[in-house]
Amino acid sequence: MKDIFRSTAGGKAGAIDGLNLFFGALLGANLGSLQGMPLLYYVELIFLLAAVVMTVRMLSTSPRRGYMLACIGLYVVIGAAFLLWKPFQPKGVAPNDLQRIATTLGIWVLLILATELSPVRDETE
Repeated sequence: MKDIFRSTAGGKAGAIDGLNLFFGALLGANLGSLQGMPLLYYVELIFLLAAVVMTVRMLSTSPRRGYMLACIGLYVVIGAAFLLWKPFQPKGVAPNDLQRIATTLGIWVLLILATELSPVRDETE
């Protein structure tokens, strides 16, 4: 019965690829809705988002899981400050737009972590 809730290695890889594809597209749609953001803030946001996306993807492939989890934690703190804390928020952007980006990243990271930490059954079983 417990094998019903376990994926195979291929199923896990497919789930992660699907999550990355979906949330990458959703993040792009969220960025397309940003208007009025000065170029410097936009560049900072792009670098932050690129770092988070790279770290999420590397979590699936790197043998250094502890290091990658620490990086994700660091980016979550930096991203939360940049997107949600008033002194660090970019000027000229609606708070709802920033909250959508933060929500998208948060759900993405949580689903990737849940997928990565879920048990995988041996395909010979």
